Amino acid sequence: MGLQLHSADFLNDDGVTYCIKRESLDQDFTIYEKRGEEWVDSGLDQAVQDLNFGEFKRLGLLIKRIMDQDDWIA
Repeated sequence: MGLQLHSADFLNDDGVTYCIKRESLDQDFTIYEKRGEEWVDSGLDQAVQDLNFGEFKRLGLLIKRIMDQDDWIA
């Protein structure tokens, strides 16, 4: 698909639906999880701030899976 602003919805093994998106091609993307009908920031930036390497790794691997499935070029 090439460069994108928003990925397709991704249903993870944990039963949660995720997506990655960004406002413009010049910006970094953020990973969101669906709670009810709303998309909520999954806390990647917070994990980095808190030096929570376990959560950072989990979200990073999830981002890679979404990008691989959606054929992103980042």
